[in-house]
Amino acid sequence: MNTLQTTFKTIVDSKLVQNILETVIKIGVSEFCICPGARNAALIYPLINDTRIQTYNWPEERSAAFFALGRIKATKRPVAIITTSGTAVGELLPAVMEAYYTGLPLVVISADRPRRFRGSGAPQSAEQVGIFSHYLHLMQDVQSGECVNLTKWSLEGPIQLNVCLEEPIDSECKNIRLSSDLNIDQKTQSTNTFQYDSDYSQFLKKVKFPFIIVGGLDALDREAIINLLLHLQAPVYLEAHSGIREDNRIAHLKIQCVEKVLLHSNKNHYPIDGIFRIGNVPTLRFWRDLEEANSGLNIYSLSSLPFSGLSSVQIKKNSINSFVEWALLQPNEKKYPFFDWHNKDRQLQLEFETLFLNEPLAEPSLIHQLSKKIPLNAKVYLGNSLPIREWDLAATHAMRYYQITASRGMNGIDGQLATFLGYCSDEQDNWAILGDLTTLYDMAAPWVVEQLGAMRINLVVINNQGGAIFNRKFEHPIFQNPHHLSFKPFAEFWNWTYEKWDSIPCEISSCQGARLIELYPNQNATDSFWKSYQMMMESYD
Repeated sequence: MNTLQTTFKTIVDSKLVQNILETVIKIGVSEFCICPGARNAALIYPLINDTRIQTYNWPEERSAAFFALGRIKATKRPVAIITTSGTAVGELLPAVMEAYYTGLPLVVISADRPRRFRGSGAPQSAEQVGIFSHYLHLMQDVQSGECVNLTKWSLEGPIQLNVCLEEPIDSECKNIRLSSDLNIDQKTQSTNTFQYDSDYSQFLKKVKFPFIIVGGLDALDREAIINLLLHLQAPVYLEAHSGIREDNRIAHLKIQCVEKVLLHSNKNHYPIDGIFRIGNVPTLRFWRDLEEANSGLNIYSLSSLPFSGLSSVQIKKNSINSFVEWALLQPNEKKYPFFDWHNKDRQLQLEFETLFLNEPLAEPSLIHQLSKKIPLNAKVYLGNSLPIREWDLAATHAMRYYQITASRGMNGIDGQLATFLGYCSDEQDNWAILGDLTTLYDMAAPWVVEQLGAMRINLVVINNQGGAIFNRKFEHPIFQNPHHLSFKPFAEFWNWTYEKWDSIPCEISSCQGARLIELYPNQNATDSFWKSYQMMMESYD
């Protein structure tokens, strides 16, 4: 046994560990989500022993990875997650997929058994090389005597550094240190360089009745997009996580109702013949319907991501700020006649307001009231498709300076609570609006809260006892996963304050610490709301 331990002591490669950690730190990583195990001990000790590094420890890898995505959203810097070997690495796949489609620089450092074990079926000897398929921008597999090189990484998507390590010994791992003169770089996410695109000029020349759709935007791009919209003076639909939905400067351009938008615009003398999509792939239903509509519309997309969101449309990713600087220099003499449509859209919004008053306990009405009561300047996280769509439909358009975000690159309900917690800030109120199934899917996420310090965290769980987004689409209740669960035990388990609401209070007090608010919409009122809404839309037709 002593001979075996001596062998291990000579095998532990501190230079390999230092190279891995110091290389990612030099490129901008200062926060690590660590999931400790035996195989990654040599990677863990240098980080927890260094006061310059922020670590978050996790016993569960899937939520840890989504929390890392939230930290990337909050800090605009790459964040790393360190796993042990085996199935632990596989738990990261959903977050890696999300990072890939949203351009987030997630660094996966996966400890692995030595290469000689591959294909052996030995315990915790998974095939970790290639496990993430094409969802990586860079993958490097290293062992003792080798080094990683990240000079070709653009910080525009996830990477994996797979580190082959021998069996660790605690005493040896404890002695590994990061260099005392290590420069922790402040490098943030890179931006794409500007590419001139003649397709944009051709689009504007060809299209007589353009409609602009703005999806999720990086905060640094929002002012530029406002300037572009003011330059074009065309009708625009602004999704909530664009971050500019409530900006008064572009209120005269906003179209708020996009149900049957092609029909309604045409009836109001604005026959849309082109769509100008800006930002991330839109989440609204109309964008999905374009795939099947075969409408022959001209479509142009401006995005810092390389995804068109449609099977038949190509896209060139671009630096949004640089593109706008160029686009503002292009003459725009067209006048788009959408006054009648805009006026009709405003009338429809007044009818919505009446509907909110008539059915105050319906789910959309509760969202409408909540959007007026969340404290000014709060961070607001919309946790899956139903909260996003209901916020887009029902939330106030008053300027309340919310910082709104969502996680909808590839994601449905996976890791939403953990991503929200990573996005939280100690400088303002933090609010998440999640569905009940979404919350159930991420019940390990609150593990990290005690490590976050003093924060005002508010989780609103809309408990409509199943996946309500499907109840108007599929007849069989199995698609809704119906249940009769309460989230009070969940709050108690994690020592969160618990409140149960069936209406929105007149005043919402700020909360110190973590609070779970279980919001129960009235099902009869919700059904009545949607029935009235449908009648309203039919009369609009």
